[in-house]
Amino acid sequence: MAMDALDRRIIDLLAADGRIPFAQIAGQVGVSTATVHQRVKRLRASNIIKGFKLELDWKAVGLPVSAIVSIVARSAQPLVEIADDLRKIDYVTSCASVTGEFDLVATVRAATPDHLGEIIDEIRVISDGSTVTALVLTAFYEGEAPKLAVDPPS
Repeated sequence: MAMDALDRRIIDLLAADGRIPFAQIAGQVGVSTATVHQRVKRLRASNIIKGFKLELDWKAVGLPVSAIVSIVARSAQPLVEIADDLRKIDYVTSCASVTGEFDLVATVRAATPDHLGEIIDEIRVISDGSTVTALVLTAFYEGEAPKLAVDPPS
């Protein structure tokens, strides 16, 4: 499905606030509420919009410790399978394969430094490898969606 400038403007507004009413979007982009509804429905059906995320206050939910864990996997499993296994650890919030000296990078949330150590031990067992961990001191922002250009670069 090809997206046009209106789709991109709608996505930008939803990325800023996933709970924004369609009527408010319609007013800001200059179309009817029904048009916005149909566009969002089509974007979801096309899997361009995959869902809406909940943003948490990590400290309030008891997981104030954040770390980025770089993983060297020695397992014979394909990286995608290791990533699927890491997904089963409740405190791993993201995982990606990367270039360079590491195979995977995971973001982890923990209750305490000791808890983080337990999670890293689980990661090492799953990957049959080694890790290098960077403790996040201050997250200035997380999970921000980039603005979509009306005319995307080619």
